Amino acid sequence: MRNMTGLGIVAMLAVALASPAAAQRRGEIFLFSQPDFRGQRQVVSGANEDVRLGWVPGSVRVAPGDVWELCGRTRYRSPCQRVAENMANVGWAVRSARPSRVVPLPEPLPVPLPGPVPPPGGGQSLRGMSAEFFPAPSDRSGRIISCSSGGASCAAESANRFCRSRGWTASSFERQETVRGRNFLADVLCTRTRR
Repeated sequence: MRNMTGLGIVAMLAVALASPAAAQRRGEIFLFSQPDFRGQRQVVSGANEDVRLGWVPGSVRVAPGDVWELCGRTRYRSPCQRVAENMANVGWAVRSARPSRVVPLPEPLPVPLPGPVPPPGGGQSLRGMSAEFFPAPSDRSGRIISCSSGGASCAAESANRFCRSRGWTASSFERQETVRGRNFLADVLCTRTRR
């Protein structure tokens, strides 16, 4: 009896291991009835100008390197979506599907970019009659560095210099923003009166 139970467990494990979602091949797209690749699954192999699902796909899975065109009407009529990666939460009507002839470009290497550089002359600001607020002060060479030490008094001096360069008397308020290890002036309020 124990051998039968052991054999039964082994048989159940073999079935369980053999029946997870079938391996996906190039040229196939899996459409799932629910988000997160759950629910009913429909496999489309190659071009199909009349896909009949009976439900709106909640997620789609494509083989690595494949690009698919999924269309909301038969015979690949718009609206169409181009899919080049697995998507865990969609809600598109799919009535036709075909592999696209476009091969996706390789992912570009990540390049560290500096923060957004405001236009020359101080960047964006909000100007009133007696004050001007600069969220990210800048000049022709980019954002204004407050100071390397990050000290508050150093930042205040840098903000005062910036405000004087813009025609104001001094800075009444400033903060520092650290971006990639560098301290920049932020949220500077230039006024005609000193603190």
